[in-house]
Amino acid sequence: MKVFLVIFAVIARLVPHPWNLTPVGAFGLFAGTKMSMRQAWMVPIIALLVADLITGFYDFTVMVGVYIGFFVTPFIGRFVIRDDESPVQILGAVGVNALVFFLVSNFAVWGAGYYPPTYEGLVACYVAGLPFLAVSAMGDSFYSALLFGGQAAFRRLYSAPEDGNIA
Repeated sequence: MKVFLVIFAVIARLVPHPWNLTPVGAFGLFAGTKMSMRQAWMVPIIALLVADLITGFYDFTVMVGVYIGFFVTPFIGRFVIRDDESPVQILGAVGVNALVFFLVSNFAVWGAGYYPPTYEGLVACYVAGLPFLAVSAMGDSFYSALLFGGQAAFRRLYSAPEDGNIA
């Protein structure tokens, strides 16, 4: 499953898409609920690394912030969703994930010198990043719905009836 998640995340990152509308966060959340933590954190990191090897690397400080932001995604999936894959839990995890990524990655943008090294510069950086937060939350929501909803639909379709009778 890990290989499929990484391959799909890499492909989705490589095809043209709006900024921050990628499945990497959703795949990290999903991996956090389905795999051991020893493996789950690798899904977003390997997907980022492979895509960056193909498209090219960018500002090191920003890149570190992006990688850290996605590194925590499986942990958010594990501890927010846990065993309750209800839409409310998944939506909560998506919200937490988008917010954590926003805070970490924008702090890295500010730290890289794209904004003045002042409190006002940090605030300006976060304000400028708000549209990306919204897009990131939409992307995580869409792809999480596909992953978790697709798995639930697959289970319903291909599971045996509970009473053992085939209607």
